[in-house]
Amino acid sequence: MIPIEICKHLGKERTDAFYQELSGKEVRAVLKAGGSHSGVPSTAFTRAQRLKAWRKRFDAEFEKENQQLALAFLVEWLMRHHRQMLVDYLDFLEVKHNQGETDEDFCETNSPEKLREGATMLLGKYEKHEVAVYLLLVGHLQETHVYDQTPEILEALGMSAADAKAYVEQHIADNPPKAEGAA
Repeated sequence: MIPIEICKHLGKERTDAFYQELSGKEVRAVLKAGGSHSGVPSTAFTRAQRLKAWRKRFDAEFEKENQQLALAFLVEWLMRHHRQMLVDYLDFLEVKHNQGETDEDFCETNSPEKLREGATMLLGKYEKHEVAVYLLLVGHLQETHVYDQTPEILEALGMSAADAKAYVEQHIADNPPKAEGAA
């Protein structure tokens, strides 16, 4: 699932909550990474006024389906405010990392069963929608289909059981498993 779709399925209320966790510096970094400016009206004297102006810009960029901004937003939120979840997952998978950061393609070096087992561990420890965001983002970045094909993760993001089932079925049809020995 691409980052903008993750944000859409997450919903406005939860996206707003993620946004509220970011500092002004983090918001500016996301806007810059998304190719948007971080200037505010000269009348925005307070932090609250600046955040409100930036939030309008975020919403406009989301409406334009700014993929880079959505990616930067989710990465910034995860790395700055939910790093322990990343650490726990990588420790579970026995992946070498530096405080949740790794260059290893751990989705390739672990079986889908092991990845899902780790997902279940995270779902039992953290807010379900936060786990879903992390895992679906990992799936996008590491180009794996395992998380997109796991209904529990999609439901944790906010999809209904029926929508998650339909999404998984369509995703499997669009991305059939590779045959043994195929490149």
